[in-house]
Amino acid sequence: MRKLLLASLLAGACHVHAEPTTWDFTYTGFYWNFESHSTFEGEHTAEGWQPGMQLGGSFSGEDRNGDGIIALEELSGFLVQGRDYFPCMAEPSPYGRCSIRRFSYTLGGELDFSAGWYGYDEYYSGWGGSVNTGVSANDYSYGYHYDTETFLYWTDQTRVDIVQLPVPEPASGAMAMAGLGLLVGLRRRLVR
Repeated sequence: MRKLLLASLLAGACHVHAEPTTWDFTYTGFYWNFESHSTFEGEHTAEGWQPGMQLGGSFSGEDRNGDGIIALEELSGFLVQGRDYFPCMAEPSPYGRCSIRRFSYTLGGELDFSAGWYGYDEYYSGWGGSVNTGVSANDYSYGYHYDTETFLYWTDQTRVDIVQLPVPEPASGAMAMAGLGLLVGLRRRLVR
């Protein structure tokens, strides 16, 4: 009986499913361009190199096919500049729609993605934007009397930092159960 109990606890510990891995990313340093047009305030433009300007987010996934790349179909979470894409894609509405057109992360290497969002309301107001790594990111909004658009352009000086977040040990709970089962078995043996 003890052998059967220990064997089942060990089998359970081996069968624990690993959680997806999560990475944080930050791109720093962009050529920035801003344009604003307003019926009441006129036109405003600004541009220039911004070494401290950042664009960041996180993504989660598993390399299920073992090729060393997290591809779009292996992605389980994606967040850019505070926008959480998976809930937005799961429940689109006129106020917010999202799409991830391209995604690839070579483990320990390059991150490449193209994603976008847009929305509008019943008062002729709208908003949206996109990110195309290595090229540009933009945000826009418009209404009856205004429109604004901001672009961030990648340059040779744009840096990327990608950090893998610690993964909780999935087998720790199963190992604790196995240890508890072993202690119960030893106690019964000593009591006899």
